[in-house]
Amino acid sequence: MESHDSLDPRSSLWDLVAVQLRLLRLNHGWTCQQVGEVANASRSHVSNWEAGRRRPNQANLAPLDEAWGTAGLLTSLAEHAKDGHDRPRVGAFLQYERDATSIRNYTSDVIPGLLQTEGYARFLFQRGGVVDDVERAVSDRMERQRPLYGANPPNLWVILAQPVLWWQVGEGSGLMRDQIDHLLQVTQLDHVSLRVYPVSAGWPGVSGSLVLMSTRHTEVAYLESGRMGRVIDRPSEIHDLNVSYDRIGALALPEDQSRTLIKHMLGLMK
Repeated sequence: MESHDSLDPRSSLWDLVAVQLRLLRLNHGWTCQQVGEVANASRSHVSNWEAGRRRPNQANLAPLDEAWGTAGLLTSLAEHAKDGHDRPRVGAFLQYERDATSIRNYTSDVIPGLLQTEGYARFLFQRGGVVDDVERAVSDRMERQRPLYGANPPNLWVILAQPVLWWQVGEGSGLMRDQIDHLLQVTQLDHVSLRVYPVSAGWPGVSGSLVLMSTRHTEVAYLESGRMGRVIDRPSEIHDLNVSYDRIGALALPEDQSRTLIKHMLGLMK
């Protein structure tokens, strides 16, 4: 099976760019060499674009849109994909999470879903306004946590940016106090590691959340910022995200210091 046969244009805008590029080339009877001459790229670059192994930029695609009279189709698709509107297989995220033997999570804005209390999750859903049935969403989130307390749980490494502990979530301090107390309880689990990334370490280079999940058969990453989220399964991107996670981890507090800091935050709320 050729590389382009594995592309999924229904779920990835970058795959759609690759498929459309190849389709347009074939419809116009061009070779990869001819495309490269117009796009200012080598023949091998064009072949890699069509296979999804590399990504063309706007400067490469604009002259092709003009030559083929496609009214900016390729450049528009690439712009949306580059700006983060590419949402490949987001629906598969929960399945990857259920199958994961190892989960590494960094978040800069909220407690990750696997460690949220019902009250914390409920407030986020109510404030976010993105679900129609809040109670159903809360129930589903709690159900996601069941594997952590069952047989053969996944190993879970979590790094929280320190401001996550500062945000006032809910009215008064009760809801957040319960959430912080829950974090301390979770740290007692042998398969859970919880560390804090201190503000003194500087901006870590990642906004929102980064999740790296390993199953028995594959490794995927999930990036989420605001209401946008996407699953990543390209090895080159996953490698870069692993490096980013390791760099964050290198500056995060050790587990015992993190636990001391969380206890201090809990004490301030009583």
